[in-house]
Amino acid sequence: MQPSSLVNETDYVPRWQDSVPDIAWGTLVLFIGIILAYVLIISYTESGQISYFVATLICSYLAFASFTVMHDAGHGSIFKMGSTLKPLESLIGWIASIPMILVPYRIFQKIHDRHHAFTNDPERDPDYISEQKTWLGLIFSLYYTPIKYHVMSLTSLRRIKVISDTYLSSIAYVIVVYGSLITLSLNGYLLEVICFALIPVGVALFFLVMFFDYVPHHPHKSLGRYQNTRIFEGHVLNVLLLGQNYHLIHHLYPRLPWYKYQSVYSEILPELERNGAPIETIGSGKHPSFMKSQNANNLQHGDGLLHRVLKVSHIEHLTADAIAVSFKLPNGERFHYKSGQYITVSKWLAGDQQTRCYSLCSSPDNDLLKIAVRETPDGLVSAYMKQRLHVGDELIVQGPFGDFIYPPKLEKQIDDIVLIAGGSGITPVLSILETALHNDNINSIYLIYACRSTRNIMFVEHLKELQVEHSNRFHLNCVISESSDEPNESMLGKSGRLDESMLLSLLPWLTTELYESEPVRSHPENTEYYICGPEGLKNTVVDCLESFNVDSDRVHVEQFVSAVTKAVGKLHTVDITLAGGQQHTLHVASNQNVLEVAKAEGVMLPHACGNGTCGSCKFKVDSGEVASIPDSIPGIFANEKAAGYTLACQCKPMNTIELSENLN
Repeated sequence: MQPSSLVNETDYVPRWQDSVPDIAWGTLVLFIGIILAYVLIISYTESGQISYFVATLICSYLAFASFTVMHDAGHGSIFKMGSTLKPLESLIGWIASIPMILVPYRIFQKIHDRHHAFTNDPERDPDYISEQKTWLGLIFSLYYTPIKYHVMSLTSLRRIKVISDTYLSSIAYVIVVYGSLITLSLNGYLLEVICFALIPVGVALFFLVMFFDYVPHHPHKSLGRYQNTRIFEGHVLNVLLLGQNYHLIHHLYPRLPWYKYQSVYSEILPELERNGAPIETIGSGKHPSFMKSQNANNLQHGDGLLHRVLKVSHIEHLTADAIAVSFKLPNGERFHYKSGQYITVSKWLAGDQQTRCYSLCSSPDNDLLKIAVRETPDGLVSAYMKQRLHVGDELIVQGPFGDFIYPPKLEKQIDDIVLIAGGSGITPVLSILETALHNDNINSIYLIYACRSTRNIMFVEHLKELQVEHSNRFHLNCVISESSDEPNESMLGKSGRLDESMLLSLLPWLTTELYESEPVRSHPENTEYYICGPEGLKNTVVDCLESFNVDSDRVHVEQFVSAVTKAVGKLHTVDITLAGGQQHTLHVASNQNVLEVAKAEGVMLPHACGNGTCGSCKFKVDSGEVASIPDSIPGIFANEKAAGYTLACQCKPMNTIELSENLN
């Protein structure tokens, strides 16, 4: 369950589609120019008209430029889908990959798609570059990035069919390219190989990874669609870097050829600014200077949500099976949320991205982002957090979410608050408790905390401190269900189960009195109730309060709900075949989309933006009917829809459908 951020698209989207040419002549001209330049440079150097030093410099830039051609071909940006020239696009991609030496075209194409789908994800983005404290470490990371493609293809991604299908072509590439270089070197052309190929690819790789990966995505923490990549304006840079100083435009619209980035940027600049995109200026201008925009590192943006990588700053052991985890926030920033809300935490475990909900257990006034985790039997994520998580580790964090909040949405008089928690349900309740204690208008706050044993009481010392500090207003009762030799009187608690009779004994104002021979149940009117815990406990408390006719608006029950839209009408069967051969079956209503249901059920489909902009979740509809995707959605073109393609994030089934992952 990983909620995706929602972005309102405006009328610039159709204009972007109009910017995509049927044939990217600018890329073709660049490709032809690179080939001619290589021929001329080699000829002039061999004839002695230019020096090997100058030739090496020029070839370095040609290798850099050649990557841009390969990059456009890999994204299918040279010829529109359905064109009879599409096979030529692959040929161009292969030829353009020759100067790169380390990066065969097909493996680059398939693994680079993952960079767009999982940008800045430390464990799934193949171009992710971790923080480096020294230039030496950074340089190593830059040169390791293309090598990482091969390592990932042979290790973590080897079971994905679309990756393993590149093995033969990569072997052929290595034999042809490396065989040619070795043959030339052995036949007296070693200097030429060094000056025309080896040194240039070394120089080109440095600048390519620097300006395609490190600089645009630095600090590699934000996963927001408008914040995961920066822009640094400049006409000269646009020429030298072949548009990559507008790298965010490429991530928003991967099908756009390189020479269109700047013009599209100029068109959508107001929209980028409204969405908090990190835009910078080389020199003077209205935007921050180079690498100075805070938007690339902001904790939360216009929608109020956090969607980024955070580092663990502190781990506190609460009980034998529970810990509290605090996250490091960017300097000078605080996390804005309401007491009782939760975040989601994601980690790559057991070959898949695992996402879990954890309530925030501190008052928003404390400037902390802190959760508590109790290890559960067979709990994959909770076991990792409890046993293997260390200070300094990074996790993907999103949020805040949830309507279990204090103060409640409805404005009303509140005299007293009753908090009822069971087990790890204390986490959101503790946040509410700390906040309510700072509200002098609340007369009394009662916490009833049900636990198996005294050893399972989370935050026990903190609760004792709050009880002492606010003894006139805060009333604590722990209900221990298991018998124990340890005395419980110090916690002012009781032994037994939290049933209705126990609840009545702890809240004496819930009384049953006789009135004209009929029992009448009474309760104070201006009391707010917050309940979080196991289903049995929640049902018991809710039923008891209902029997006292407590206003339902004053009873708040925490329910971790999926971000998936509530199904309306018939559920349709959706059979999905992924590139690696994995098959999944979902049941999706016509008012839901396939991607959101897949996320809610833990099925990982390729995707990036989640709102139809990037096209990373493209699938072929092999059978069945789906709702028409509006023309304003930029991730798919009219001719692609006509050819039977859809986007998982927009795909709403009208009946039983079969989808297969797009391999083009």
